[in-house]
Amino acid sequence: MTVSSSWRQVAAATAILTLAACGDDSNSNNAAQTDAARAAEQVTAQAKGGGAPGPATVSRGEQLYRDAERIANAGRDLEARQTFERALAAFKSANDRPGEGKTLVAMGSLDRAMGQGERGRQVLRDADAVYTALNDPKGRAETAFALGELERAQFNNETSRQVFDRAAGLFRAASDWSGEARSLLGRADVERRLAHILSAQRSAARAQAIYTVLRETQNATLARRSLEEVTTNYPDDNEEAREALRTEALQLEQAGDLPGEAMVVLRIAALEHNAGRPAQAREAYNRALDLLRSEQQQQAGLVRALTGLGDLERDLEFADAAISAYTTARGLAQQLSDPVAQGAILVGLADVERSRGGATAAQLAQEARELFQRAGNRAGEAAALVAQARIALKANDVAAAERAITDAQQAAPADDAVAAQVQRTLADVQRAKSDAAAIETYRKALAAFEASGTRLGEAWSLLGLGRALAGTSPTEAKVNLLLAANAFATLGMEARRAEASAAAAAIN
Repeated sequence: MTVSSSWRQVAAATAILTLAACGDDSNSNNAAQTDAARAAEQVTAQAKGGGAPGPATVSRGEQLYRDAERIANAGRDLEARQTFERALAAFKSANDRPGEGKTLVAMGSLDRAMGQGERGRQVLRDADAVYTALNDPKGRAETAFALGELERAQFNNETSRQVFDRAAGLFRAASDWSGEARSLLGRADVERRLAHILSAQRSAARAQAIYTVLRETQNATLARRSLEEVTTNYPDDNEEAREALRTEALQLEQAGDLPGEAMVVLRIAALEHNAGRPAQAREAYNRALDLLRSEQQQQAGLVRALTGLGDLERDLEFADAAISAYTTARGLAQQLSDPVAQGAILVGLADVERSRGGATAAQLAQEARELFQRAGNRAGEAAALVAQARIALKANDVAAAERAITDAQQAAPADDAVAAQVQRTLADVQRAKSDAAAIETYRKALAAFEASGTRLGEAWSLLGLGRALAGTSPTEAKVNLLLAANAFATLGMEARRAEASAAAAAIN
C-alpha cells in the first residue's frame, strides 16, 4: 500500500460520525474519539506492512500525529490540540502536504468535540485548500464530511445538510461508496431535524442499499435502524395536508353535506395513492363511493371515484379489480357524454390490457387519444401516447414506441404529472435502443417523481435506472435496484420486489 493511500485511510478512520442518524446528541465525546483513534492506528499499522512500526520508520510529523491521537484517547483535549499543532508544523517543514491535510481534518474534528466551532471551520477551510491544491477529491470529501459533522453538532441544520450533500457527491465521484453512505446518514439526521422526512427516508435508504451491496453488515443494520426510526416515529411531509383534509371532511360530515365530504375524501385518496400508501388510498376511495352512492345525481363523482380506484388497482397490478372499477366507470361516463372522463378510463384499461397481453390494448389507447384530441386536452393526449408507447415496447416495436413518445413529449404540459411519466417512458424507449442517454433520462424522471412524492414512479424509475447502469456501473446499478426493491415492497408489490432483487443479484 502506498503512503498516499495510507493517509487517506487514516483520515477516513479519524473522522468521527454519530451514525445513529436520529439522535440529537451530535457532539462527539471522548469514547467516540477513542474508537476513531484506535481505528486510525490500526489502519496506519496495516499501511506500513503489519505490526506497529517503530519510531525510526515514521516521520517526525507522523509520530506527533499519533501522539496527539493517544492523548485525545485519554481525554486530554487541549494537550492533544497542541500536539496536533506541532504535528502540523512538522509536516509543513517536511513539505508533506498529505500529512498536513489529514492533520488539519483531525484538528477540525477535535475542535468540534471541544465546542470550538469557528476555529474548526477555519481549520477545515485550510484542509480543503490543501486537498484542492493536491487535486485530491477523496481528501476534499473527508474534509467536507468533517465540516458537515461540525455544523450538525452546532445545530446549523440547513448548512449541515448542504455540506453533507457535497461530501456525498465528492465521495461518489471518488468511487468511495462507504464514504457516501456515511455522508447520507449524516444528511438523513439533519433532514429529520428539518422535518424533511421523505428526503431523510431516501437518504437513509440509499445508505442502507450501499452498505448492503458492500456487504458491510453492521453498517447496513445501523442504516436500516435509522430508516425504521425516521419512518416509524416521524410523520411524513404529507401529514399536514392529511390533517387539513380530514378536518374539512369532518366539518362537511357534521353539516350533512355528503357530496362535499365525498369530494374531500377523494382528495385524501389521491394523496395516499400518490404517497404510496395503498391500503389507506383504497379505504378512502371506497369511503367516497359509499358516500356518493347514497346520494342521487352523483354520477360525475362516482366516475371520478371509480376511475381513481381503477388507477390504484392498475398501479398495484391487480388487473381484475382494476377492470371491474374501470368498466363500471366507463358506463357512467358514457351516459354523461364526458370525453375526458372516458379517455382517462380508456387509458387505464389500455394499460391493464397491455400488462395482460390483451389484443385490445392498442385500440383502447387510440380511442382514448382521439377523445382527448376532440376535447383539446393536451395532458390527456400525452397520457394516451405514453400508453401507446408502452404497448409498442411490449410488442418489441421500438420504432413505433419512439414515435409515440416523441409525440407525447410535444403534447405534455410543462410541470405536469404526466411529464414525469413521459420522461420515464422515454428512458424505457432509449434503453430498448441501447441508447446511453437512458441513464440521464431515468435520473430526470426520478427527480420529477421525488419532487411530486410519487412513490410508484420512483420505484419504476429506480428499476429502469438500475438496469440501464448494469453494464457500466455495477455498484450504482445494484444500489438503485435494491432501492427499487424496497420501494416495491412498501407498496406490497411482491413480484416486482423479487424482480428488482433478482436483477441486483444477477450483476457481478
